[in-house]
Amino acid sequence: MKKTASILTLVTALVVFTVLAAAAVTPVSSAPDNGNQAAVAGPLVLDTEINNIDVGMNFNGSQIKFSGQAPEGSAIFLKVLSPDKKVGLSKQGRKGPVWLTVETVQLSRMPGMFQVMSSGKIGDLPPALQQEIGIEPGYPALKKTAEVTSKRDEKTVALPPEEATEFIDGLVRINEKKGLYRYEENAIQVSDSSFKGTINIPPDVPRGESKIYAYAIKDGEITGTAVKDFKVNSVGLVQSLNIMAQQNAVAYGIMAVVVALGAGLLVSAAFKEINRIIFKDDSSVGAHH
Repeated sequence: MKKTASILTLVTALVVFTVLAAAAVTPVSSAPDNGNQAAVAGPLVLDTEINNIDVGMNFNGSQIKFSGQAPEGSAIFLKVLSPDKKVGLSKQGRKGPVWLTVETVQLSRMPGMFQVMSSGKIGDLPPALQQEIGIEPGYPALKKTAEVTSKRDEKTVALPPEEATEFIDGLVRINEKKGLYRYEENAIQVSDSSFKGTINIPPDVPRGESKIYAYAIKDGEITGTAVKDFKVNSVGLVQSLNIMAQQNAVAYGIMAVVVALGAGLLVSAAFKEINRIIFKDDSSVGAHH
């Protein structure tokens, strides 16, 4: 039983430490461009039900419902962009009989969230127009601006495209699994000059100000554009942990270890007490025989 309690203590400590570490991750505040040049205000109206999302310890994602007016007969395309976020990635490789980390890189200049929604098929638009508004399938607009760096010979160097591609594609796959990167065709309902839809915000949405770009397109031409902002804020304990991690990383690290170990010991003590009661009851029953 002691061995089981020790394992439980270690697992609990690791879980708590992971939660604290995840709460302290903050994105770089710079806003990405990624093909936004076409998003100039025009004859299109875009409204959202909320423009602030608060992220606490129990945050499990949210939704932003939107609606608007556009020139009649137009198809509607929506693009959601969150601030750039630096991400560390590791490459695994075989060394002898085991798999180990063979390279660690930093990937930057890619948005923390990128979503595209449309009332029709993106492929129905001319390729030049897809590129102009930055919604081409396969994320080429994002991959073009991405930068991958690695430490080699004690120097930080930018990887050439042929080496950077596997890391960029890997991050895209990770973000797709998290719901941060996605394409949703036929997800916007259009009726005459009105349109509406819902943006699904995943739990890992980056903090900071994000933008919603709307485009009305008819006969291969942009007939209207609009831009709307929404802000994602950390609140409560998550906010406090973020501030501590940024302003005093050493203190945050010590606190995370102490809290993780404390939680593990607390669970272990409770586990031992439960077993003590169970075995005591078993002994009492046996004594009558």
